[in-house]
Amino acid sequence: MNLESLIHAKLEGEITPEQHEQLEALLRDDWQARRLYLELADQHARLLQQAAVNTGRLKQPSVISRTVRWRTSALLASAAAIVLLAFIVWPRAAVDNEAISNGVAMLSDTLDAEFAENAVRSGDTIAPGILTLNKGLAKIEFFSGATVLIEGATQIEVISAWEARCVSGRVRVHVPPAAKGFLMDAPGMKLEDLGTEFALNVTGKDSAVHVFEGEVIAHTKEKPPASLKEGMTLGQTDAGFLPIGDVHDLVRQRQERRHAEWQKWSQERCEDPRLVAYYTFKHWPDDRWDRLVKSYAIPPQKQRAGGAVGAKWTQGRWPGKDALEFKRPGDRLRLNLDGSYTALTLSAWVKVDSVDKKYNSLLLTDGYDNGEPHWQIYEDGSLMFSIIYRPDGITRGGDWNQIYFSKPVFGPDSLGRWHHIAVSYDNQSGQVIQYFDGAEVSREVSKLHQAGRPISYGPCELGNWGLPTQGHPFPIRNLNGAIDEFAIYAAVLSGAEIQSIFENGNPK
Repeated sequence: MNLESLIHAKLEGEITPEQHEQLEALLRDDWQARRLYLELADQHARLLQQAAVNTGRLKQPSVISRTVRWRTSALLASAAAIVLLAFIVWPRAAVDNEAISNGVAMLSDTLDAEFAENAVRSGDTIAPGILTLNKGLAKIEFFSGATVLIEGATQIEVISAWEARCVSGRVRVHVPPAAKGFLMDAPGMKLEDLGTEFALNVTGKDSAVHVFEGEVIAHTKEKPPASLKEGMTLGQTDAGFLPIGDVHDLVRQRQERRHAEWQKWSQERCEDPRLVAYYTFKHWPDDRWDRLVKSYAIPPQKQRAGGAVGAKWTQGRWPGKDALEFKRPGDRLRLNLDGSYTALTLSAWVKVDSVDKKYNSLLLTDGYDNGEPHWQIYEDGSLMFSIIYRPDGITRGGDWNQIYFSKPVFGPDSLGRWHHIAVSYDNQSGQVIQYFDGAEVSREVSKLHQAGRPISYGPCELGNWGLPTQGHPFPIRNLNGAIDEFAIYAAVLSGAEIQSIFENGNPK
C-alpha cells in the first residue's frame, strides 16, 4: 500500500498490525509524510463533523450523534498523538506557536543610509540595543508614537518604546500628544518631552539641545530641572541642529531617482529571451475597462496578457508605480500561458499584509495536472513550491506531489513591506532553489523526482486558485497583500542573477 492508502486505513480503523508498522516507519523517516498525515487527519475530522455544521457553526452537543462525536474525538486524538510524538523526534513538525516580536520601534525610512549593523534595513522592527548610523539619514518611529530622525555619523541606544539615548551625533525628535513624556537621554542630560519638537547634538561628553516647538524639561545632575520652550537652547555646539524642512523633499527625490533607475533596467530586462511572461503592472489610464495586465516580454505575446478580477490597483514600490492588491476571496489575476518547458524561474515583488490561510497563493494552475507548478506561501510563513507527476492512468490520489518548503520568511517583522521572492526548478536535476530578498533560503531535490518530465502552466492565476481540485479541504487561497512585478522564465536563473533582480528593484 502507498502512504496515502496506509493513512486512510489508519484513520478508518482498518489498518493491520503489519501496515501500522509500515506507516510508522514512513512517518518516522519523512517529514513530508508526517505533514500529509496531519492534513488527512484534519480533513477526516472535518468530514465527520460536516453533518453537524449549520451555517458555519456547530450545533449544540445534544444534537450531534454519539457516533460522530466518538469518531471525531478518536481521529483528533490520533492526530494529536502524532503531533506530540513530532515534538520529540521529528525535525519539521507543525508547531502552533504564536509569533512574537521583541521590537519597540521601527526603521520607517532611510535616505542613503549606511549602518554599522549590516542587517538593518528600512522597514525593520528595532529591538532594544545600540544602532549606529555611519552616514545618510534614518527615521525611527517608536511604538509610543515618538519619531526620531538621525543623521550620520550618529549612534543611539534604543531603550524602550518610551526612551532612547543619543550616544553621539545629531538627532531631531518629534513627540505628538499621545507620546507625551518620551525621554531622550544624552551625556549629562535627560530630556523629558511634553509634546514638542526638538533637536539634540552630542559631541564627546558635551550635549546641546534646541527646542523648535512646545516644551522640554531638561534634567541634569548639577542643576534643578530646567524648562526649555520654543526657540530656547541649552548647551553649545559648533554644528547646526538637524533641519527637517528639506528631508521630505530629499526622500521624494530619492524615490523618483530609484524608480527611474528601475524603469531603465526593466526595459532591458524585457529583452531577455528566457522570459515566458513579464508583468510590471503598468496601469494604463486609457484602459477603459481598467482590467488589462500586459506582459512586456519581447517579442510581444498578446495572448499572455492577464485579466484582473476583483483585485484593485494600488501604489507599488514607489509613488507613480502601480501594483495589484488582493484582499477578497474573489480577487485574482487570470492568465493562460501556452507552451511546454524544461526549467523555470518565478520571480516576484510582493507585499504580504497577513498570512491568514493554510495556503496563500502566488501562482496556481487551474486544477493540478502533471507538470503544473504551484507556488504559495505556507501558513508558517515559508515559501512553498510543488509540482506533480502521476503515473499514466492515475488521475488522483497517491503520493506523487513533489513539495519543497523554505524556512519561514514572512513573519511579524516582514509583513506589510515589499520583498523579492523567487524559485527555480530544473526538470533534469530536479533541484528547487528558493530565494528571499536576493538570498538563497532553501535548496532541495525530491526523492520522487524523475528527470526529463515537461513543465506546463495553461490556465492559471496570480494571487488565487481558479479551479481547486474537487473536494479539496482548502480551496480558498487568495493572497492577502499586493504584487508589484512578476516574471516567469523558461530557465534556471543563477543566484547572482536573482541578487541583481533584488538590487535593481529594491525600493530602498
